[in-house]
Formats: sequence, structure tokens, C-alpha cells
Amino acid sequence: MKAWLLLLAALLPAAAMAQPRADPDWPCAQRLVPQLAAGALWPGLAAGDWRGVPEVAALVARIAPRAVEEAAGVAAIQDFATALDAEARRNLLHLAFTGTLEETNRQRDLLIAQIRRFARHQRDLAERVRGLEAALRAAPDAAREELAQRHFFAAKSYTDAERTLRFACEAPVRLEARMGAYARAMQAAD
Repeated sequence: MKAWLLLLAALLPAAAMAQPRADPDWPCAQRLVPQLAAGALWPGLAAGDWRGVPEVAALVARIAPRAVEEAAGVAAIQDFATALDAEARRNLLHLAFTGTLEETNRQRDLLIAQIRRFARHQRDLAERVRGLEAALRAAPDAAREELAQRHFFAAKSYTDAERTLRFACEAPVRLEARMGAYARAMQAAD
């Protein structure tokens, strides 16, 4: 078996085996998934004009906002599904999934853009802290107090922002998990 792996490694180009380049604007420990794919959550093709069906658009508007807790969204899906006959349930749940996925991806896009902007800001702030550290080491005693104070506040800002960044990195993950729960609830009600 080991010989087989060595042969495979020799045949594959090095680039295919290399780790993907790290995105300097993606500071999160979680791997960046730019869009949630319908196929990963829903069997078959998931598409349609969900906005053209008022009751589906209303359900999506009710469950898609970030502030909606997963349990409340799942309950809304179940209530929606029980009010429909079997044929309408299949068609409308399909559209509801499409709309909810679209809205979730839209919200995730906004979050990812915010996280990337925040990461760029953190890099700039880190550079400022390093510059202040260098200036502080080289400064004469008379200028050290002011530089020390500027360094302290810049470093504190950086540390506080790091805590915020860790929390912000969880937001797309929570949306993904909630979308998965919604997809399971829609499939179960189908």
C-alpha cells in the first residue's frame, strides 16, 4: 500500500498536492467557503422564482434574517408545510429552499466582505503598532512617554479588535449551520 501511495505522489504534479494559498484577507480559522452550494444541502436541482410566490417570499422573509434563531425558523417551516397539500408542499418547499439559500448566501457575502475589510484594518493596525514599537526603542527619553502612550492605545485597539474578529468569524459558520437545519426541516416536511 505504501508503494502505491509513493507512485501516486510521483505521478501527481507538485502543484496538485500543494496546500491552497492562504488568503491574506481571510483571517478566520474556518476555511473560506464563498457560497453555499444547493447540491450540498438539497437533492436535485434547486432553482425557481421564489419571489413570484407570495407565501414563499413571506416565509423566506420570516426565516432568513440573521437575527432569526434556528428553532424559530424550523418551526415556521413546519407550520408552512403543514398548511399545504402534498403537491403544493413539494413545489413550494423547493422554492422556499431556493429563496432561503439565496438570502443566506447574500448575507454570508456581506459578512465575508466585512471580515475581509476588518482583516485588512487589523494588518494596518499591526503595522502601526510595530512602527510605534520601533520608534519607541529609538526615541530619546524626552519623547518616550508620548510614544509609549500611543503604542499602548494602538496595541489595546489591536487586541480588542482580535477578540471581535474571532466572534465575527463565527457568524458565517452559524448561518451555514442554520441553513443546514432549514434544509433538513424542509426535506423532512416534504
